[in-house]
Amino acid sequence: MTAARHSTRSLRWLILGGVVAVLTSVALLPDVRAFLITAFGALTSRDPSVTRAFVDSLGWAGPLALVAGFVLQAVLPVLPAVVLIAVTTRAYGPYEGFLLVYVGTMLGAAAGYGLGRVLGDTLIRTLVGERTRVKVHEFVERHGIQGVLMIRLMPVLSADVMNLVAGAARMEFRPFMLATAAGALPVTALVVWLSESGERLLWGMIILSAVVATVAAGRALIRRRRAGRSLG
Repeated sequence: MTAARHSTRSLRWLILGGVVAVLTSVALLPDVRAFLITAFGALTSRDPSVTRAFVDSLGWAGPLALVAGFVLQAVLPVLPAVVLIAVTTRAYGPYEGFLLVYVGTMLGAAAGYGLGRVLGDTLIRTLVGERTRVKVHEFVERHGIQGVLMIRLMPVLSADVMNLVAGAARMEFRPFMLATAAGALPVTALVVWLSESGERLLWGMIILSAVVATVAAGRALIRRRRAGRSLG
C-alpha cells in the first residue's frame, strides 16, 4: 500500500513537472517570449485603448485561445482559474468576458467529466492523490447532483476534481451539466464583476462560499433533526 502510494505520488509530480518543463521551454522561444512580454504589457496597461488594440490584433485567435485555456485548466489545473478570468475580463470587458469565461467553464467541465469517465480513478489518484480522491468520491455518492451544485456555488473551492470524479462515478451527464451550468452562472458573473479588484474579489468569493456553506449546513441540520424525530 505504501509503495503504491509513493509510486502514485511520484508519477503525479513527474506529470506536473513535465507540464511545467514543456510550458517553460515554449515560453523561452524568442518569438513566444516576445509575444508574452507584449501581451503582459498590453493587458496590464492603465490605458484601455492599448489593451483593446492588442486584443483586436489577435482577431478570432484571442477568444479561441482563452476558451482552450479554460478547458486545459479544467483537465490539468496548472494555472488558477481566477487568473484566467481576470485576464479574460481585462481583455474583453465584462460582457464578452463573461460569455467567454462561461463557455470555457462549461466546455472544461464536459472535458473533465469525459476524461474521468474514460480513465477513471487511476487518473484522479495520480493528479490529486488517494486521500482527496476518496473524500470527493464520498461527497459525490452522498450528495449527487446537489453536491455538484454546491461545489460550483463555492468559488473558494476548485470544481476541477469534482468534474473528474463525476465522470469516474458514472454520474449521468445531463444532470451533471445542468447542475454545473446553474452553479457556474452566478459565480462567473460575480468573479467577472469583481475581478478588477483583488481585495474585492477575495472577499466576494469568501462571503459567497460562506453563505452557501451556511445554507448547506442548515439544511443538513434540519434533515438530521427530522430524522431524529421520526425515529423517536
